[in-house]
Amino acid sequence: MAAIKNNFYYIYLLLALVGGGFTWYFAIQGVVANNGNFSIIALIQSTWINNFYAKSITLDFWTAATVGSIFMVVEGLRIKLKWLWVYIVCTFMVAFAFAFPMFLFFRAIHLKNKSVNIGG
Repeated sequence: MAAIKNNFYYIYLLLALVGGGFTWYFAIQGVVANNGNFSIIALIQSTWINNFYAKSITLDFWTAATVGSIFMVVEGLRIKLKWLWVYIVCTFMVAFAFAFPMFLFFRAIHLKNKSVNIGG
């Protein structure tokens, strides 16, 4: 149990890889389905127009992504996390499902190292 407790942050890393991987997998599937073209119109239609379930998931995502991005900035500045801008860029260039758990992974390591340095 102690090993899991001391290394729990690797779960964040695993979730970052899963989140980024699945997001890109389905984005690539969308490009293939559109004959090699990325269509922002098709993306918007599929998330806002097609049905109420898609609208529900879209609004859930945007709310969580907005709150998560604010948290990343505020918490990153508070603990003086280096390379903070990378997580925000990754949110838009890769996926929030990748960037947020990656931020939590590096935050946990940063806080663990900080406590070791202070206490040791």
